[in-house]
Amino acid sequence: MNQLRLAELVSAATRLPLLAVPLFLAVGAEAAGGRGLLWALLCVFLTSGLSLLYLDYLTRSGKVSDPRAIPRVERIGPLRVVAALHIVAFLIVSLLGGPAELRAALLAYALATLGFGLLTPVSNLSLHAAGVSGAAVCLAYVFGAWGLPALLLLPPVFWARLALGRHTLVELVLGALVGGGGTWISFHLIG
Repeated sequence: MNQLRLAELVSAATRLPLLAVPLFLAVGAEAAGGRGLLWALLCVFLTSGLSLLYLDYLTRSGKVSDPRAIPRVERIGPLRVVAALHIVAFLIVSLLGGPAELRAALLAYALATLGFGLLTPVSNLSLHAAGVSGAAVCLAYVFGAWGLPALLLLPPVFWARLALGRHTLVELVLGALVGGGGTWISFHLIG
């Protein structure tokens, strides 16, 4: 397998909607057992499910040319919509009394997406780096030291995104800081 193909596989496997599914399921199960898994499924539907449906709509309508590499000029509107989806999901799960850990994860996604929406006009921050660092911080809060190995995904994501020419090192670092920082803030606010 050549390096470019491997970089594409790493990038595909670490897209935010895909990372969110096991993250929400693990956090939900740890937070509230079987009942937590039901909460997690609701979170997955409201965030990843609706985001992917929206991306499919954007792609089919021609508003986004390549869903795997959305140019910065095409990102701002979709980021605002996805941020709104995450805020609404956070509000719904909060109003229904969902587990604090899932509410914190939802708030983290909302804060990070809002941050990306604000910063995208001036920088092409990496959503992949944000997703991996945010998931690692979330897992560390929920599982303690057992969640820290998730940080080992950051170097391959940095390598893949650099190899594909999608980001600079600064954009990757800033993305990781926005994702990890937003998650840290969320768990401090909710926890």
